Amino acid sequence: MLSVDERYVASLASKLVRINSENPPGREAEIASFVAERLSDLGFKAVVDKFDERANVLGFLRLSDGASILLMTHLDTVPAGDRSLWTAPPFEGVIRGGRLYGRGAADAKGAIASMLGGLKSLLDSGVELRGEIVLAAVADGEAESRGVKRLLSRGLKADCAVVGEPTRLRVCPAHRGRLVASIKLVGRAAHASNPSKGVNPLYPAAKLLLSLRKLSEKLSKNVHPLLGPPTISPTMVRGGLKDNVIPESVEIVIDRGTLPGESPKKLAAELEELAKKLAEEDRADYRFRIVKWVPPAETSTGSRIASAAVEAVEEVLGVRSGVTGFQAACDMSFLVNEAGIDSIILGPGSLEQAHAADEWVSIEELVNAAKIYAAIVRRILSKGS
Repeated sequence: MLSVDERYVASLASKLVRINSENPPGREAEIASFVAERLSDLGFKAVVDKFDERANVLGFLRLSDGASILLMTHLDTVPAGDRSLWTAPPFEGVIRGGRLYGRGAADAKGAIASMLGGLKSLLDSGVELRGEIVLAAVADGEAESRGVKRLLSRGLKADCAVVGEPTRLRVCPAHRGRLVASIKLVGRAAHASNPSKGVNPLYPAAKLLLSLRKLSEKLSKNVHPLLGPPTISPTMVRGGLKDNVIPESVEIVIDRGTLPGESPKKLAAELEELAKKLAEEDRADYRFRIVKWVPPAETSTGSRIASAAVEAVEEVLGVRSGVTGFQAACDMSFLVNEAGIDSIILGPGSLEQAHAADEWVSIEELVNAAKIYAAIVRRILSKGS
């Protein structure tokens, strides 16, 4: 097993956290340039791909003819939110008690640092490799995935890929999709003292919320071997003008976690039919729209990249943990569904820490991730493979 420079990885991860790349608004240019410099230091041909005030960064290291492997993760983070809830400032990259704290520590700047640390270890070792290594750190991974879509539209290719997301170093060859829908229930405004003159959309909205709860219980019976059951959750409610006015409308935003094989058209039709039924019961109208759709993705557990990843985890951690599913949607969707690239998701940190106040990742996990990334690349590109 290759050794990894813990100080290099920890310092690099801390420096990445210090570069604010919150999305919105999407401020990846500075961090893209920083990562490009680190890639150049390792001997990669580094390119900063700027577009619409956003930026991707790519690094290419062509060794010889042979297979190509892509290591990919994202540069942006969700906003830090209410900073009073943080015990460590979100953009100072504080390391204490063996943990790195800050926005993006787990999702996914830790993965960037581990990928770079793993590649540095691999290249410094002098191990003989063939083929090509590509590293891509993309913009907009936390929103519309514009970064990866742009790169694929411009011809980015690889034989296989590892996507860095917080998986607790578990190998995930599948992830859920995500359908986000908006249902606006439309009534008629009136003075609250004379409700009969209006149509209150809060009543069908309340019925809709209760119906979604029942639907969630029903969905729990359909279980995917890696991903478990699909999910449905109301996540936002918007409505009301004033405390003495029957509202004219109320909007409910719904997050539907999907499994491979589920049809987005069918799911949308079912939600719209439910909205129509409940609106008509209370003499209201409705508006339905799809806000976002990210398809689920799945790579065979017997694929070369999945097998290499499982073996690499066993080599580094001393356990054969097998594979599991990633419960959130991510950019792997586009690699698999649009480019046909066999991909797995693997990275340091946990979804439980991601997006939370005091987000953190352990330094030990960053180092182990670096070792695992290096071991995967070695298995795919080794001259004897």
